[in-house]
Amino acid sequence: MMFLFGLLAGAAGFGVFHFFEKRRIQREQFEEDQRFSGLVASTKDIIYYFEKKPGFQFRYVMPPLEHFFGEEMAKDAFVDPSKFFYLVHPDDLEMLWKKIRGEVDYNQPIIYRINDRKGGYTWYEEYTTPVYKDGEIVALQGILRNISEKIKLQEELEYRINHDDLTGLYNRGYFEKVLEKYDSVEDLSAAVIMCDLDDLKHVNDHYGHKAGDLLIKTAASILNCFASDQLVVARMGGDEFALLATGFSRDHMDRMVKEIAEKVNSHSIDSIGLSVSLSVGYAFCDHSLYKMDKLVNEADQDMYHNKKNRKLVMI
Repeated sequence: MMFLFGLLAGAAGFGVFHFFEKRRIQREQFEEDQRFSGLVASTKDIIYYFEKKPGFQFRYVMPPLEHFFGEEMAKDAFVDPSKFFYLVHPDDLEMLWKKIRGEVDYNQPIIYRINDRKGGYTWYEEYTTPVYKDGEIVALQGILRNISEKIKLQEELEYRINHDDLTGLYNRGYFEKVLEKYDSVEDLSAAVIMCDLDDLKHVNDHYGHKAGDLLIKTAASILNCFASDQLVVARMGGDEFALLATGFSRDHMDRMVKEIAEKVNSHSIDSIGLSVSLSVGYAFCDHSLYKMDKLVNEADQDMYHNKKNRKLVMI
């Protein structure tokens, strides 16, 4: 009897222990779920599962799309996922369709822009994993991360690498890269215009380097008025500037060089009582391939010839 009583008591104790242990595990699981939910809710990443078969459908998106694109757009996207594609930048849309069709390397991130509904676009980097069934992609799951700040920093770094600090023009390094492009890759008519700012040393010595910098920046600003997709303007350093024009005729370039010289040399800086004066030289060729070094040298020689003649006239 005592043995039976002990057995029942032990069983009851074990049952109580099991009950509380189960409650403890449930409580810990609940707390873990809450932490995970909080983590997902606070993340700036978008986690999604998108079905292709039997039809396009977002199975889930976390955090909900309305956090990023507004309630109306989120609702429309779940009913008709193609609505989401209207938000993608037109230049990135084909790449996104390639992702859906399985025509991309899923080991590499996919980068594209999405309309932020505020008049601009936000850059996203997406890591995608395809889901296969019978050898066919039936769904995609992925993570989107806002990388706008990263892109902005990259653009700022690229700008600093390729631009002159004082004038904001392209620098020698960038100019030489463009020369290389037309020397070895693209074959177009090309003209190189070399410009040298007259009397910069005299201005620095007699009026100070601030006046000299103002002279440089003024000349740069005037030259930059001629910049376009076909014409690159660069400061080569010190008092030297260079322009590379592609796709123009010789007659057009003759007129442009004359216009550049007239526009620059007719400009004065009232605040320091000085005029801007440039010696200009240029060279032209109908085909750029393998001729850019020769073109630069010819333009340089023409510029020095022009500078020498101007000094003789002044004497």
